[in-house]
Formats: sequence, C-alpha cells, structure tokens
Amino acid sequence: MDRKRNIIVGQSGGPTSVINSSLAGVYKNAKERGFHKVYGMLHGVQGLLDEQYVDLSTQIHSDMDIELLKRTPSAFLGSCRYKLPEIHEQPELYERIFAILDKLEIETFIYIGGNDSMDT
Repeated sequence: MDRKRNIIVGQSGGPTSVINSSLAGVYKNAKERGFHKVYGMLHGVQGLLDEQYVDLSTQIHSDMDIELLKRTPSAFLGSCRYKLPEIHEQPELYERIFAILDKLEIETFIYIGGNDSMDT
C-alpha cells in the first residue's frame, strides 16, 4: 500500500500579524505540492499530544478562505506555550508524538512560532 503524503502544522507562542498568514501559505503550498491531507494541531504540540487536530480542508474551502485567513487576527489553530522536555528526560513523550504522526501518515511537520517554538 502506498503511503499517503500528509502534512501537519501547528501554531505556538504569541499570535503575531503573520502567524495566520504563514498557516495560509503552508496550506496553499501543501495542496499545490500534492499533499493528500493537511492537518492542523489545535493548540500546538500540546494539542497533538492530546490528539486534537483537524483536517484543514474541512475549514478552508476556497482561495477566498485562504485570503481571509491571511488577514484574520489571532491564531486560527490556537496556540500553546508548552515546551517539550529534553528527549532523554521523557523519551516516552517523543515516542507518543511519533506514534501519532505515524498513525496520521505524516511526512512533514511544520511548527509556526517564535524562538521558544523553534526549540520545541
């Protein structure tokens, strides 16, 4: 069986003027590049750990929706400030993340945010 090309994206940290614009760009480019599903983590990596995610195609139906998302204030998917511990401190947490990503057949993981998000 062929593995589907799926992608997941999350938002983290404080909502800035570009956080939803970045999400819109990820969604549009993922669809243009042939990804089957574009999932959004609800409330960042904390939502992923709680298996709270949404298929963004159920929310974004048209180019107009993408344009509106670019101009929407706040963080469309919700944010969090949860920082993952070092892998050697809680390896089971990382095993859980990879199990969820495997279940969703995720090929690409994108996390939008600032410096603390980058550390996650």
